[in-house]
Amino acid sequence: MKLKTLKEAEKYLLKYIPKESAQMFPGELGLKRAKYFLKLLGDPQNGQSPRSRTKLKVIHIAGTSGKGSTAYLTSLLLKSQGFKVGLTLSPHLLDIRERIQVNNELISEVKFVNNLNNIVGVIDSVSKSQYGAPSYFEILIALAFYTFLKEKVDYAIIETGMGGLLDGTNVITSGDKLVILTRIGHDHTQILGSHLADIATQKAGIIKSKNITISAPQVRAVSMVFDKVAKDNQTSISYLQKNQNFKNIKVSEKGTSFKFNFKDLTLIIKLGLIGDHQAENCALALSALWHLGKRDSFPLETKKILEVLAVANFPGRFEIFHEGEKTIILDGAHNPQKMKSFIKTLIKVYPQQKFDFLLAFKVGKDSKKIIQLLKPVVGNVVVTNFFTTNQDLAHLSQESSEVTKLLKNIGTTRSRSIPNQEEAFRAILGTSQNVLVITGSLYFIGEIYHLVGRKL
Repeated sequence: MKLKTLKEAEKYLLKYIPKESAQMFPGELGLKRAKYFLKLLGDPQNGQSPRSRTKLKVIHIAGTSGKGSTAYLTSLLLKSQGFKVGLTLSPHLLDIRERIQVNNELISEVKFVNNLNNIVGVIDSVSKSQYGAPSYFEILIALAFYTFLKEKVDYAIIETGMGGLLDGTNVITSGDKLVILTRIGHDHTQILGSHLADIATQKAGIIKSKNITISAPQVRAVSMVFDKVAKDNQTSISYLQKNQNFKNIKVSEKGTSFKFNFKDLTLIIKLGLIGDHQAENCALALSALWHLGKRDSFPLETKKILEVLAVANFPGRFEIFHEGEKTIILDGAHNPQKMKSFIKTLIKVYPQQKFDFLLAFKVGKDSKKIIQLLKPVVGNVVVTNFFTTNQDLAHLSQESSEVTKLLKNIGTTRSRSIPNQEEAFRAILGTSQNVLVITGSLYFIGEIYHLVGRKL
């Protein structure tokens, strides 16, 4: 079999999407399978391909909130210093090739298809092994490592999937890996555990022997776990602190400004991304850059750092669209921690205002708690549905009628359920007199995105 087009490649990959979450998160079996898969490919994640002497330098990122933004900003910064950088993100928003980027650009359709064709035989071998067929996520992670080694990138930035310890990305064993741990909170509790210590144990599982490790500020229950895992791996963790490493944060429609201070590096940052949480994510990325500069002996060109951060743009993260007097904000906030940060930013950017919402939440999310966070700012609400079939798992939204009931429980009488997305969007857009916010799930944002572009 030889795939000829990106469409054929996507159709081929769809066969490997698990039918249920237990198959997507198979625990230790999945990690063993991922390691076996990559071993058959020559362990490209460790730069050990027999066809190349290239050594991949990996930045591995885990956490509950901010992984994607931190990964994106880290790639921007390294590229600004003249390096060739690989980046893999999940889920993708609009194009599957977002999962395999080089220098913040999607690889070409031809390269994607050719590289996938090159590993199809290995996929078949894994499928016939004792481990069973690899998942969609595992294939795309393997394809990313294979591509990055083939492209001879200087650095590969890898965002974990859900956890860390048993995640399909946790196959990197080289001691020169740099680990970034973003803010930890409650999410995916049915898989990772209901206590912060349990979740932290999973996230910290990506730390290997002597890895440089940087963490966002964490509550004590999390930092205790991180410190123990680090000690067990003969390393230590640098924790960033608000009002010390990043402070004087100001947020507006144009972006976020703050003062960054880490070791001997002090900068006044103007960031294109919006929100206090983005200042934290950016501080993590800048700290990682400082460490890499010291370890790999390259001077930091601060002028280029400032220039690239000022124009940073990450779709689906407090992304603002204007059309006449209409303002629409798209954000993929999908758990209480992310929604709390998002609402805080909304209030800062648009003080003393109410907002109209178009909402959809994935099944299994704590929508009751999320909705409580909306209470101070919510105006009119339309709730809709989504069902994605082109990601790591088929993702189904909570029924819009059930979410509407939750809204009524907090006293929101101006809410209605419209299951069809396009009808829902037209309805809220046609009646909204306030800033319109579309949020609740990155999967939902991916589906609705083309409607926003088309209508505006």
